Amino acid sequence: MTGSNTSFVAECFWIGVGEDDLRGLDERAEKSVADVSTSGEPVRYLGSVLMRSDEVVLCFFEGPAAGVRRAAELAQIPFERILETAGSPWASLHEKRDARGQ
Repeated sequence: MTGSNTSFVAECFWIGVGEDDLRGLDERAEKSVADVSTSGEPVRYLGSVLMRSDEVVLCFFEGPAAGVRRAAELAQIPFERILETAGSPWASLHEKRDARGQ
């Protein structure tokens, strides 16, 4: 069962995608999560990553599965699928290592 703080990635195989496309996608996603959140489903857009050589874009969200899907559809993100994710706390691990002088 997914909670409101669940993380998701919308996976897009996007032929011919470029940085301008990505900027437009990010702007649409920001607007769509605001619209979805206003209607009662708290969704956050965390940004995107473009893997140029593969023409793949990953768009990162937090929120309930239905809200994330709705936000991605409203933003016209050309996703193939939306997947629940889990992450490693790599940033905090780096901070701990730096604090120990490693």
